Amino acid sequence: MEKEQENNQNRMQEIAAVISEEEHSEGDVRTFIEEIKRYAAITELDETVLNRLINRILIGKPEKIDGVRTHEVRIVYNFVGEL
Repeated sequence: MEKEQENNQNRMQEIAAVISEEEHSEGDVRTFIEEIKRYAAITELDETVLNRLINRILIGKPEKIDGVRTHEVRIVYNFVGEL
């Protein structure tokens, strides 16, 4: 019975941690949406907007596909990560 209680206690802690992480993620998504709304009507992408919305830009190694040189570009946004 003690073993079962211990298992249940551990499981409850795991569930609480998952719920906390989900709530944090939900808050980040809401913040991202508010930022996007704020900058939705911009006409020029400047340093301020870039720094507020984008965490980093990852550029892959160049590859030649059908004679055309290409790069993989991945954008990691603040608050939500890579979309």
